[in-house]
Amino acid sequence: MIEMKKHVEPGKTPAKITVSMIDQDLKDGISKSEMAVKYSIKPWEVDEMFKHPFLKGRRPSRKKALSFTFVDDLEPLNSGDIAVEQAEEVDPNQITLHDAIDEAIETIEEAKEGLQEAEAAIVDILSPTETVGNTEYHEDLVNEMKALQSEDEDEDEIEMDDDTFEL
Repeated sequence: MIEMKKHVEPGKTPAKITVSMIDQDLKDGISKSEMAVKYSIKPWEVDEMFKHPFLKGRRPSRKKALSFTFVDDLEPLNSGDIAVEQAEEVDPNQITLHDAIDEAIETIEEAKEGLQEAEAAIVDILSPTETVGNTEYHEDLVNEMKALQSEDEDEDEIEMDDDTFEL
């Protein structure tokens, strides 16, 4: 049962105020100013108490009073039981955890097969099918490089012609 905050009565300052006493006051909803009245101490002394690491930044809990008595008349449900209202609110598209795991495994296997096929295709593309002698291969590369250089020079000449203009 929730204890509601009662009016704080001024009291005599105890010889010892503990952190657990202040913690209980906060749980009961007693503010700093009300603690000063309750323990008959000055507000700055309350501020000093709240410099303790356990109390630093803590605030009193706010409990609102109900205008009626609220009673739980339902029997506790067993862990395996499902309430009728909950059963009606279940999404029809919802799948079980086992179905989701099975679906994820299938997706991973398909992706793995796709990667293996891609790897085989890359190996096939990169592996030479005909053996070319080193000299012939070297000559072919040199000829290709020369052809690319001559194309670049032709493009440079065309670009220069495009930059000229008359006034």
